[in-house]
Amino acid sequence: MVSAIVGAAFVGALVVAPLAWRVWQDRRDERALAIRAAIHAAVVRALGGESFVAVNVRPALWGPGRIELSAPSDWRFLLEPAWSAVMEQAPADWELIVRPLPAATRLVPDARPLPRAA
Repeated sequence: MVSAIVGAAFVGALVVAPLAWRVWQDRRDERALAIRAAIHAAVVRALGGESFVAVNVRPALWGPGRIELSAPSDWRFLLEPAWSAVMEQAPADWELIVRPLPAATRLVPDARPLPRAA
């Protein structure tokens, strides 16, 4: 009798625990997406339209989430007005990171010249 109850509780825990974890994770992701939408809207309003400023929001497993603003090196001047607008919209317990991309990323390696044909 006791072994049947323990077995049923164990099987129930195997089913309920992953479902509870998924619900918790979906709520974290939903909050992060809502924050990202508000932050992106604030950036668009501050800059007067769409720009090269990228907004990434990552919920943390424990503790505060992270809001990242980045722009290409030629467009770094857009980060200051965007940062000012984001500070008003960002939750107080979340981290704000402003990250300009480096000037020379070298995504495509330099091509070697082709040899001359005879």
